[in-house]
Amino acid sequence: MAGSPDETKPFSAPLMHAFRAAFEAGDSAKNVEIRSGGERVLSGRRSAHRRGADEAGLRKDLVIDLLSLLNTVDLGSSVDLNGLDYVQKSIVNFGLYDIAHLTSEEMGVEQISQDLMAALAHYEPRLLEDTLSVERDIEFDDVNQKVRFIVSAEMHCAPLDVPVEFVADVDTSTGKVNLSKLAMLK
Repeated sequence: MAGSPDETKPFSAPLMHAFRAAFEAGDSAKNVEIRSGGERVLSGRRSAHRRGADEAGLRKDLVIDLLSLLNTVDLGSSVDLNGLDYVQKSIVNFGLYDIAHLTSEEMGVEQISQDLMAALAHYEPRLLEDTLSVERDIEFDDVNQKVRFIVSAEMHCAPLDVPVEFVADVDTSTGKVNLSKLAMLK
């Protein structure tokens, strides 16, 4: 990452940000074409993409998408996809390999780190693959059967890529992933 973000300049908003804002406002089906004196006026929702996004908005969108990705079981967990290279790489195989069958003591838990890395690299284009790092935290929650991973990467933004870091707590009994401590580092 070169330089540091200018606090006064907003980050470019991903396109999905506009769809989420319309859904949250409940006006996605409303006509937002407004004219004043014959001139077209951009509505607040339409101009949001031009204004950019703040750090909190980017973080919120990233968390929503990461939770969706990491708590979805991929097709390859239940169907043999050998020889189906296009299917293996397509959105049909979106998600993380099923880990609900593992226990915290199994050697397969080490594979989770690689599965996390592959899913994030393939299905989360905002995280730059060459900066992505997934490391297992050596502390283990015996009571709750959770394995913790520290994930760090740079999120692609304009005018500047933003470093992010979060903790992924994987519950090996249910296969669910919880995210915490998502921070945009400065």
